[in-house]
Amino acid sequence: MHTTLVERTIDDLLQWKRRKMLYANPEYQRGTVWDESQQKRLVDSVMRGYPIPLLYLHHKKEEVAGANNDRFETIDGQQRIEALHRFSEDGLKLFDPVADEKKAQFPSFIKEQPCGWAGKSFGQLEKDEQLRFRNTKLPVVIIETHSENEARDLFIRLQAGMPLNAQEKRDAWPGDFTDFILKIGGKPEIERYRGHEFFNSVVKPSKKNRGDCRQLSAQMFMLFMARRESGGEKLCGIDRESIDVFYYKHLTFDSQSAEAQRFKEILEFLWLSLSLGGRRQKKMAGHEAIHLMLLVDELLDDYTRDWAANLPDALDSFRLSVTADRKNRRGEYWVEYGQLTQTGSHAAETIVHRHKFFVQKMLELLKPEKIPFQPNVLSE
Repeated sequence: MHTTLVERTIDDLLQWKRRKMLYANPEYQRGTVWDESQQKRLVDSVMRGYPIPLLYLHHKKEEVAGANNDRFETIDGQQRIEALHRFSEDGLKLFDPVADEKKAQFPSFIKEQPCGWAGKSFGQLEKDEQLRFRNTKLPVVIIETHSENEARDLFIRLQAGMPLNAQEKRDAWPGDFTDFILKIGGKPEIERYRGHEFFNSVVKPSKKNRGDCRQLSAQMFMLFMARRESGGEKLCGIDRESIDVFYYKHLTFDSQSAEAQRFKEILEFLWLSLSLGGRRQKKMAGHEAIHLMLLVDELLDDYTRDWAANLPDALDSFRLSVTADRKNRRGEYWVEYGQLTQTGSHAAETIVHRHKFFVQKMLELLKPEKIPFQPNVLSE
């Protein structure tokens, strides 16, 4: 196999495609799988001058009846080429960062930049913008081999890399909320993101953790804020899409806000309470962390803190009851809690149902005492 790294303009690639010289092998390549939003983002990146990942093309040379036939089979980059082609054929109107704010979800600094292509198809662009798009150079690796098996093996190896998961992508978002979650949930390979001890020693991330604690900390903060913003009445969904939307809406988040400080206070309280006397706790499940955080938020201000010493035992008792009912697939701890940690566990109504049951049982075990009401007495 021989490889050559070259630069080709978008116009070169599109001309090859229109003349059937550039194609994807349907035997092992997928069809168009990117949705319209992904295609628009790719073209927007090109218009902004962002670098595009390498394209891999298999240069196939054949002699047919004394004539040379040169073609390029896409090994990696099919979705990018399809997006560029669709835009060039007026099949896409690009996002307007401001008018399409809800769908585009571009960070605020993007919305403040000039965008002459906002909301336009290729044919609606100014001539100089069209020319800039067509003349943009992309890095292309040209593969030359007479073995189809080598080309297919390369395709498999290129696909075998581990792509960024949803939370790893969020870690790249601009703004203080990203930094806030990184500091709390932790990213051990970066010194300043050691993570809060609640996640390090109570939740205990797995060795193969690729953002699990950061995602959980984001979900917990979402629920914390949802209840605060609704006056204590509502919770929110914490599925993947909901987390992405929350990140976007909080690009201007203030990590020094009262809400941020309160959330950290709750985590500190939980860590100290569950580590009391050096007691070793079993690894905590995400749903347990969520409901404990919400429970503590409810108890901290209106109750004396004597119940904190009983928290580890109360949690153990609750867990044992859930485990017992889970084995039999019946009983209130299974029906009202255990089975609701499985299917649909990230839906708002499911979390509300679980939390109501969790609070009921934990209060029976903790028996917290309310702080006596002390009216303000004005001196005469």
